[in-house]
Amino acid sequence: MVVGVGIDIVEVDRIRKALLRPNFSRRILTELEETYCSTSSGFSALKVAGRWAAKEAVIKALGISLRMQDIEILNDPLGQPHVSIHDSKFDNKRLKIFVSITHERGHAAAVAVVERSILQIPL
Repeated sequence: MVVGVGIDIVEVDRIRKALLRPNFSRRILTELEETYCSTSSGFSALKVAGRWAAKEAVIKALGISLRMQDIEILNDPLGQPHVSIHDSKFDNKRLKIFVSITHERGHAAAVAVVERSILQIPL
């Protein structure tokens, strides 16, 4: 059963400028995300913007207060993003989060859907 939906869009240039500030990436990305978003010349603003939009969408869909560092979004071998929440307020046994990230010209956008599993009660 779907219990939450969130969406966000961000200008890639805004993230590009923010990446110039010391510690910006460390405030919003986990270590594994930093590795994913790294290039030989720094961070990919496009990838960081996608993570930013996805994390904002997740926060909106869940409706609970989380830090960006509490949310980790990594891609599987086929490129599909998967969400992990590292906070005790999140019920990871009953809730699952689906996220999709897209980029178009100067924008990155994401949508998140939170699904609650319905427990089957034996008759």
